[in-house]
Amino acid sequence: MSAHSVTSERGAILVQTAVASVVLLGLGAFAVDYGVLWVSRAQAQTAADEGAMAGALARAYDDLGDPPADGGIVYSSATQVALRQKVWTEPPSVAVSINCPADVDGGKCVRVDVSRDADSGNPLPTFFGPVLGITSQDVRATATAQVRIGNATDCLRPLAIPDRWVEHRPTNGPWDSTAQFQRYAEGSPLGTLLPNPVDVYEPPSTSSVGTGLNTSDTDEITLTFPPDQRVFPGWFQPLDLPGGNTYEENIVGCVGTLVSVGQQVPISTAADATANETSEEFNNLIALDPGARWNRGQNQVQQSCAPDCAPRSPRIIAIAAFDVDAYEQMRAAGNWSGCPTAARCVRVVNLFGFFIDSVDGPGVVSGYLTTYSGVAAASPPPFDWPSSFVKAITLVR
Repeated sequence: MSAHSVTSERGAILVQTAVASVVLLGLGAFAVDYGVLWVSRAQAQTAADEGAMAGALARAYDDLGDPPADGGIVYSSATQVALRQKVWTEPPSVAVSINCPADVDGGKCVRVDVSRDADSGNPLPTFFGPVLGITSQDVRATATAQVRIGNATDCLRPLAIPDRWVEHRPTNGPWDSTAQFQRYAEGSPLGTLLPNPVDVYEPPSTSSVGTGLNTSDTDEITLTFPPDQRVFPGWFQPLDLPGGNTYEENIVGCVGTLVSVGQQVPISTAADATANETSEEFNNLIALDPGARWNRGQNQVQQSCAPDCAPRSPRIIAIAAFDVDAYEQMRAAGNWSGCPTAARCVRVVNLFGFFIDSVDGPGVVSGYLTTYSGVAAASPPPFDWPSSFVKAITLVR
């Protein structure tokens, strides 16, 4: 082989090596830098999602103005939470607005835009890209959360209180601890009315609060384990919730199964559904957040361990209101055929948050009604359902 041939082969190898190096560098740029982009994109989306949800929670429970205060707690909550999620080792740029997407009805949105890009002055780095003249790359993400009315919860505790009625019997009077719902004749066929006057109950609807409890009620409420089946304000019925947990377990923890407005729920006959067990488990809930106090002027909890110990104070639980008219018809007649199992039941007409203020004796608990996080189950109510205490926070984008 001639020296010229050897030199030519060596030159060809050098050319091929140079070309291969460029290709390998290009593949490295694609693999490494594109990987950085995809990891950062996921981190940016997480930051946007969490920020939007935090802003919506603040809009649901802390700033009820519509629109919320410009630059207030809704904006600060969304921004602070989004900034906690770093995008490729650095906090992103965050912009917050209250604009809903054009195809989302109902308003009350919080939109969070997250970016690491040249326009924000904090683009993502490249590692192999500079070899090819690519010195930075951009990533952006957006999320929108919305506050809407809820009509279900998967964290109902096993208590249903009578909804409010208008007291007419024996005379017109206040709805207080001495009132008793009296409308149907004892021991008579289902639906037989007493002689006038009779008490009147109108359940809440999508257009009216009816006669029931509503969000303007701020007075302290006392819940009492009932000595019998009659209906007095605050005399609650212990519930047999779905899921198989005991009455005690359902007081201190979430059942995890949805219970919706309109659903019929059996009344518990379990041996542990007693006044003493009720007091014991409510004291356990108070112990989870012993420093919490209810501010009546602002209708909110203060000095709580939340959000460090839980998203909201562990002393705020979900309870139900039941249809007193339907219940009393069946109780007075001794006819529970309208219930799912032909045993005693109640029909849920509303869901409340309840702040446990104190345990005042066996089966006697005092507290305040408040809003509560829930879900908008099938056939959700409209956005302006006037009697709803339940707020559903959902990502819509």
